[in-house]
Amino acid sequence: MDLIRITPVAFESLGVRSMSTFVETPDVKILIDPGVALGLRLRLLPHPEEYEALRNSRQILRKYARMADILTVSHYHHDHFTPSFTDTTWLASSQREAENLYRGKTLMVKDVRSSVNVSQRRRGWIFQSFCRKIESQVIVADAREFQYGDTKVRFSTPLPHGEDASEQGWVLATIVELPREKLVHASDIQGPMSDRALRFILDERPTAVIVGGPPSYLSGLRVSEDSIKKGLENLAVIAREIPLVIVDHHLLRDQGSLGTLSELSAVVKSSGHEVMTAAEHLGKPPRLLEANRKELYRDKPPSRSFVKWTELDKEKQRKITPPLERKRTRKSK
Repeated sequence: MDLIRITPVAFESLGVRSMSTFVETPDVKILIDPGVALGLRLRLLPHPEEYEALRNSRQILRKYARMADILTVSHYHHDHFTPSFTDTTWLASSQREAENLYRGKTLMVKDVRSSVNVSQRRRGWIFQSFCRKIESQVIVADAREFQYGDTKVRFSTPLPHGEDASEQGWVLATIVELPREKLVHASDIQGPMSDRALRFILDERPTAVIVGGPPSYLSGLRVSEDSIKKGLENLAVIAREIPLVIVDHHLLRDQGSLGTLSELSAVVKSSGHEVMTAAEHLGKPPRLLEANRKELYRDKPPSRSFVKWTELDKEKQRKITPPLERKRTRKSK
């Protein structure tokens, strides 16, 4: 696309949990889902390299928040917005961090009064209250449209977070539209697994879509194999219909995800369509840190001070920044 510029800010292919994206048109600059997180995996806390990626992502997020006219929040999972409490274990969040992102900004956010589960209603209410206290303009965006010069910024009705009956709740897709170009950013629809979410994307007829793939690393555990299969099949439908598909997030927590995307890319190549990760859109090789956490611990053992930090009481751990120097290895003579 020529007039809608897409800059991935933080994604799994860049080493962290997120779908944060900076979108710029001649009329407006938008930072979508300004959150970043890490998660527990294989009963292991994140490796020091993941904490380094989290720290770097926070710096980049602050940079693009300063540039943005609008910040949007698709839903209230902590990898999609930054809360105002201190958590160094999973989020690198704090009140100061949240203030740096949101103070004085225009925020377009998911409604907390409808199509929301209990945990997200509470998180969203706290978040919106905090933002109003720091002089941010908070606008409930569900199914609304805003005009900036020739650019329309629109939001979907709430779409399922994965499967239609998902307990994870609902999310908003963000649509950025010019007369001849259109981007759909669809956080956490996981493929999509929902035919309703698929129909929404196809009906929009975008020139580009950014979509979270299905969580295949949970296949047969927390998500059925049939649902994962459906998510991949619907993703293939999207790739056949839309010229540029950026796939990332949950899917990239799977070690085999790059092979899956390579196969999908080969199928649609003859039509001139492209399928890629967020990292590849930036011209970088994907860096799947969470997917390879076990191997990171094996090949790059953490320092003693980091190991001692992992053994702290959880509440104390959340308030102490993890030491990131890795274990030194002896050089052979």
